[in-house]
Amino acid sequence: MRTPEAKARQRGLAHGQAKVSDAAVTFIICGVLPDHAAIPERLHPFVQAGYMPSGMALGWQEGARAQYADPRTARDEAVRSASLGAATLMYAAGALGLASGPMLGFDAEGVAREFGLGPDEVPVMLLAVGRAAPGNWPQKPRRPLAEVLVLA
Repeated sequence: MRTPEAKARQRGLAHGQAKVSDAAVTFIICGVLPDHAAIPERLHPFVQAGYMPSGMALGWQEGARAQYADPRTARDEAVRSASLGAATLMYAAGALGLASGPMLGFDAEGVAREFGLGPDEVPVMLLAVGRAAPGNWPQKPRRPLAEVLVLA
């Protein structure tokens, strides 16, 4: 969101977090629930170019239908994909000298309603991007790598 009006609406849904309105822009990062029915259309250019047999596209469609039949698994995939996209956006912002801050504390249903998200769009996080504020806190201490990574 960029406009003061949209930022005010979004800040209210983010429990008053100031960075929503202080940032140059705050993105609503959404995951899209997988739709197995869309796979043949999305793979059509590969079939047309001869990279993939048409039967393979139908096999992928059936595999996706079976994999995402459980709504929790489908939601997990939407969250995973959105999170990877958010991380990429954060790295890109950093490369441009911008600060970013992901936010999980927000009313997801309110955001979906207020900003007209579709029923297949899952609001995963808000991501504020802009110049670092003067006196901004340093990165909070992180746990040692040995505590969070186990080599097998």
